[in-house]
Amino acid sequence: MNVYSWFPDDNSNKKLCIQAAGLRYTGGERHVSLIWSNPSTLGTTVVTQIVQLGGQNGMYEYSSPVAKMCDERSLLNGVTNTFFDLGKYYTRVERDKILELATAVQFISASRLNGCRVWMRDLLSSMVSEGLLLQANFNLIVAAVPLPERQHESFLED
Repeated sequence: MNVYSWFPDDNSNKKLCIQAAGLRYTGGERHVSLIWSNPSTLGTTVVTQIVQLGGQNGMYEYSSPVAKMCDERSLLNGVTNTFFDLGKYYTRVERDKILELATAVQFISASRLNGCRVWMRDLLSSMVSEGLLLQANFNLIVAAVPLPERQHESFLED
């Protein structure tokens, strides 16, 4: 359930990170998201703003803003997911710019080649171009997740 209207972003500086499903890449699909915490008064429940290409092969979609609730212990202990810090605190203006860049990332909802990892690579590349992410951090995340390059969608020519 999207709880953004109850727990919107605020003007504080925030640490952003990439969350990759699983503790390591084992081949095949691996979901990735860009996340940060939104203000919450719910004790150990954290409200996380999520920037991602959602769905699955052949049925992708992007929507924003999206925020979800999760337990602080499961988010912070890295038991089920891997986290990559983007290396700085981002202002609200910078986060809004990232959301603009995310909206501008091209994707084909019916794609079976270019899923969420390709989309995230394109977003992070745009962030590097805009001075929002260091090239060294981009390189580290691309290699570690991994985030593949966009492939030609040949089915579109049929």
